[in-house]
Amino acid sequence: MGSRLAAELVAAGNEVFWVPEGRSPASSERAAAAGLTGTSFADAVGRAELVLCSCAPQGAVAIARQVGATGFTGLYVDANPLSPSSLAEAAEALAAATFVDAGVIGPPPIAGSRTDLLLAGPSVEVVADLFTGTAVSPRVVGTTVGAASAAKSAFALYNKGKRALAVLAFGLADHHGVTDALVAQSTRKQAGDLGDPSLPEDLRKVAWRWGPEFDEIAETLTAAGLDAAPIQALREVWTRLS
Repeated sequence: MGSRLAAELVAAGNEVFWVPEGRSPASSERAAAAGLTGTSFADAVGRAELVLCSCAPQGAVAIARQVGATGFTGLYVDANPLSPSSLAEAAEALAAATFVDAGVIGPPPIAGSRTDLLLAGPSVEVVADLFTGTAVSPRVVGTTVGAASAAKSAFALYNKGKRALAVLAFGLADHHGVTDALVAQSTRKQAGDLGDPSLPEDLRKVAWRWGPEFDEIAETLTAAGLDAAPIQALREVWTRLS
């Protein structure tokens, strides 16, 4: 996701830095394909007017602290599905910067796909303008930091929650030898996730980051005075898959 968001910014005429140190060959290939400029962390942050953070949620606060420790005073866009408490930690670490709350809904942006960038907080118009005319559709959802993350979390709760239920459904059907009977129901409305028996295995590659995302969603529900127990239970699906 990060490399594709960066590629859209490059295509829009911006210079985008990335830090090759410690990254895998696959990351280097994605950065090259996106047209990114490799440099050191200090140089990247020192020269940047805007820092866009899109990563697994368990690393978001640490990155905010790392950037904040440099004294960064530009625009920091946190495009991660974070709970209110995690967002507060990230914003506190970036006290000298302008902090924008963001959330990405949809696949990595490519032609023909729909990728929404939800934005909330100060200076959101600046961020929205950067993505105007790209494969990313910016959408301002509020003026308060936390609104974008809440909107993203609400959608992820539904979209990824039903996939967790599908994993459990396939496990139950497999145990009783009735997977074909379950798949046969996939043509029913809202049962599309049951059409692919390989779904549980396919989701192993994202379970390591979807699990922590469910932790953040559970905290977001609790902060809203809602019942987090169902999402905490479904979190175990990703724990087992990963």
